[in-house]
Amino acid sequence: MSVQERISSSKTNLTQAYRFALDPTPLQVSLLRSHFGGSRFAYNALLGLVKSNWDANRIEKEAGRVLPSEDYLGTSHFDLLYLWAEKRDELAPWWSENGVSTYNDAAQRLSHAFTSWRNGNAKFPTFKAKTRGGSVRFRNHAVRLADSHHVRISRIGEVKTYESMRKLYRHVERGTGRILAATISERADRWAISFTVDVQRQIPQTRPPNRVIGIDVGLSTLYAGATPDGTPVLEVANPRHLVSAETKLAHTQRIASRRQGPCKGVAPSNRWKRANARVQKVHAGVANSRRNLIHETTTRLAKDFDVIVVEDLNVAGMLKNHSLAKHISDAAWGEFVRQLEYKTAWYGSTLVKADRFYPSSKTCSQCGTVKAKLSLDERVFCCEACGLSIDRDVNAAINLARQGLAGTSSVTGRGGEVRPEHQILDATAHPDETSTKTPTDVGV
Repeated sequence: MSVQERISSSKTNLTQAYRFALDPTPLQVSLLRSHFGGSRFAYNALLGLVKSNWDANRIEKEAGRVLPSEDYLGTSHFDLLYLWAEKRDELAPWWSENGVSTYNDAAQRLSHAFTSWRNGNAKFPTFKAKTRGGSVRFRNHAVRLADSHHVRISRIGEVKTYESMRKLYRHVERGTGRILAATISERADRWAISFTVDVQRQIPQTRPPNRVIGIDVGLSTLYAGATPDGTPVLEVANPRHLVSAETKLAHTQRIASRRQGPCKGVAPSNRWKRANARVQKVHAGVANSRRNLIHETTTRLAKDFDVIVVEDLNVAGMLKNHSLAKHISDAAWGEFVRQLEYKTAWYGSTLVKADRFYPSSKTCSQCGTVKAKLSLDERVFCCEACGLSIDRDVNAAINLARQGLAGTSSVTGRGGEVRPEHQILDATAHPDETSTKTPTDVGV
């Protein structure tokens, strides 16, 4: 690193995740599944106790009795931990077979579920079903790295990883990384461990907007990127991971449908379990392929460009279109933007979200004329005013890049641009916002 680079960067601590594939032995698999089951049992037991207490108090309240708040069981993390410590010998005499982190994880998840319900973000917590797979979270004192290929887990032992953990191991060795927690999960008979690490990173200062790119996301072309001068610099075809796997998925689902699956009072057959595992394996392969493509693209963009402009899309609203819902979900536009948000901070670039109502696809990138209508099947943008004929995705990307270059779009996390008819014109402007001069560094 040069002297100038050292001056223009600073060290900061941030929370980062590292995920690795595990290769546990059959005995370790049995122990891990015991931890999964213990966490699930504690979650259901605590939820049952809280529900029973609340139901009994509701009946008393309807009868006209006034109950103090102390009669209601609390749902905070520590309230649930104290409740488990009081009832565990009665409910689960075998609780000592698993580590303490198992039950701490259950209390924390249930507390978070109650908080989400109170905030209106989720329904009332429900009981967890006993199914294959799952996850359990270990605290920092229960997990540590034995070397770059082995993880030492309390009550489990040293578990081998399929891939090298040298990047994380070096951080821990030199003191620039501290493991806060680790989550072990199983999906489609594949095991993985995700570390939550407090890492000290060299974060460069926000770079000047020398290299600006606008990204238009779509379905035929997944990502189309262009610079403000109209040069296409990025084109990623949509691999349609789910559609490509539909034939194989239908085959495995058809076999599973002919087996004795789980139903009320009847346990699933072993043949159904094996068939369902094949279905889950196909789904896991689709998810892994999609995630890999997004990671490769977002890392390249965050490293190679100073300002990245994307659309602030209402993906949840788009999913109500049942003709395109499957393909929009397969494209994972929300995950693409989410990864850009933290990777641009890592590499010193800036992510700008264009206003949700900005007509990037309908605006001519040459003369600025806005079309009244532009149907989805029109893949080539033809301007009646100046005669421009250009791919609609490239045209939208150029318009987005110019929005970022002009500094008129909103920075990530600060909301979208207000439409003119919704602006409060008689409000007094903040002193820092009265100037109309374009800032030197977009997004700073």
